Amino acid sequence: MCDLFALSASRSYTAATSLPLFAVRGRANVHGWGIGFFRNSMPVVEKSGEKVFTDGRLHGSFQRLARVVNSPIIVAHIRYKSSGAVDECHAHPFTLDFWGQSWIFAHNGKAPAIEPYSSRCEPRLEAKSDSARILEFLRDCFMEAEPRRPHTPFIQVLKEALGRLLHDYPGEYNFLLTNGKVLWAFTNHRQFLLLKGSQKLEEALLLTTIDEGLSPEDWKRIVARPGSGGKILLIAGGDLLCLENLDPDLSP
Repeated sequence: MCDLFALSASRSYTAATSLPLFAVRGRANVHGWGIGFFRNSMPVVEKSGEKVFTDGRLHGSFQRLARVVNSPIIVAHIRYKSSGAVDECHAHPFTLDFWGQSWIFAHNGKAPAIEPYSSRCEPRLEAKSDSARILEFLRDCFMEAEPRRPHTPFIQVLKEALGRLLHDYPGEYNFLLTNGKVLWAFTNHRQFLLLKGSQKLEEALLLTTIDEGLSPEDWKRIVARPGSGGKILLIAGGDLLCLENLDPDLSP
């Protein structure tokens, strides 16, 4: 199964220590990798359909990006294919614009029910995978809610969209979504591990799905409790601002 990583800080950081550790510990995922960040408020995604770790070495481009990417929020994904082809197009992250902003999205999970989904909006992502359809579905929900944007909090529309997603397309969802200013995360099946103020890695807030974390420190485990719709996280700078259960009754 794929693995996710995010760094969030109040200033620009590189993840030169934690990103390589993430890649090494996630090396069982052999179907591609990607790193997303923002430069001058614009999303930048570098990705590959090649293995992130082979013959005892990290992919050269991944190593270079870990050293040079400098951003307040960095998102990374290492892929194990459950849907779609193995190529750069199907590697994560993906990007789309909605709610007046550009977004970077990376997903881990299995949601075959959503693969036939056909977006009502343009552009449509080229990738033919459940993850691409999930982002399009979220985008479409926010586009529907666009007239409410001036007076409706983002989290309210996100909760509504997730309720519809889980009702209409049941599956295992675990994703990261960022506009470069804040980082949203959601899971209904797999834990996140969170660490703030590491003594061994970057001092920024770190988030990953790697089971043991990325260092021998006190990583906080965030698990969706049985019977809940899942966990929603909101992170800004180096702080976890919101950690809520998604109300399963939100589904239509």
